[in-house]
Amino acid sequence: MELIFKALEAVRRYPLCDSCLGRLFALMGYGIENRERGQAIKTILHMAAVSDYRKGKDVTADLIALAKCHLPTRRFLAGVGIRVDEEKCYICGDLMEGVEKYAEMAVEQLRGLDFVSFAVGSTLPEELLEKEAEVVRSLLVTTGESVKHEVNRRIGKELLRRLSDKRVDKLRPNVVVNVDLVSGQVKVVRNPILIGGRYLKLGRKIAQAKRFGNVRTTLLEKLAYLRDTFGGEDHVIHVSGREDSDARMLGSGRPLVVEVKQPLRYTAQVAPFRDKDVIFLPVGFTDRNEVRRLKEKAKTDIKLYRVLVLSESPLKQDDLSKLSALSGATVTQYTPRRIKRLHPRKKRVRMVYDVAWRLVSPHVFELYIRCQGGLYIKEFVHGDGGRTAPNVAELLNTRLEVLELDVLYIE
Repeated sequence: MELIFKALEAVRRYPLCDSCLGRLFALMGYGIENRERGQAIKTILHMAAVSDYRKGKDVTADLIALAKCHLPTRRFLAGVGIRVDEEKCYICGDLMEGVEKYAEMAVEQLRGLDFVSFAVGSTLPEELLEKEAEVVRSLLVTTGESVKHEVNRRIGKELLRRLSDKRVDKLRPNVVVNVDLVSGQVKVVRNPILIGGRYLKLGRKIAQAKRFGNVRTTLLEKLAYLRDTFGGEDHVIHVSGREDSDARMLGSGRPLVVEVKQPLRYTAQVAPFRDKDVIFLPVGFTDRNEVRRLKEKAKTDIKLYRVLVLSESPLKQDDLSKLSALSGATVTQYTPRRIKRLHPRKKRVRMVYDVAWRLVSPHVFELYIRCQGGLYIKEFVHGDGGRTAPNVAELLNTRLEVLELDVLYIE
């Protein structure tokens, strides 16, 4: 059988512990641990070699090679006057013996955490990985698994035995048990909780994350209750675009993801939030892919704005009819002067799909703008000193000031 010939060649070249020998043939049969597989292979090699020895065949060298990593073979050879000393495993240096002990260390660190799922990761000595690769190459083995995979699996199985109400989740675990076999240390990483939802801003002077100027409060502060719900150390928000702090966010709201960092609890219920300034409607737990999707979607979302505008010159309904020329316009904008410290000359091109208006008084009118996400609305209205073209002020030939700005809907 090819397995036996390959295994005999392996022990002739290297002293290997049960795990490291069995791991070379991990894909040949399931439901058996590598150490069990390795022990069984050594037993078969021992039986075959002892049988040949008693028949007078010259297999002493094979018996000595096997005895370096197999107690029954050492005992047999000692009985015929040949003493062989045990040698450490060439690959792991016997590091694989009792690797499950790290699960006990992890359980201590997991105490007090309310979690459902976990994954195991490991750091192994570089020399061990190099020796494993050497053995695999020299023997042309194609039926094995990596030592890292075995370490993670064995520790994971022991954790499941000790934590019977938990489950393994390699894609989105609540916590990750990182085992460092170099230092012998275990570290538990608490993955963040990501909560998707939509928010509405009913008041003005409310920023998304940072206080500045005349800002009264922030969306981030309002959503701190989620951090407290899950016992997190901190929280941040990821938003699909943004509106100015003095703009209301109405309609069905704007999508966002709240990230709670270093939580102590993963099973708490997410409650909605409402006060006179903000409404937050959670839709459920999500992942990093949703954060990336939000960021990308913000560039292509179609948004409907309402703008209340003050005109320096008096206007008539006929004057406002000129604004029809802006429907379907391609607008070029350089970074507004109010934020140019960030990107002094960054160019942005956005579409304006529809424009509608209503004259309120000779100096005040309402403007409704349906446009591509990312258009600087205030600058589109007043022109920003020519940094936005075309613009409403230029078309009406008057100086304009934005009095109110609302996001009515995000399609």
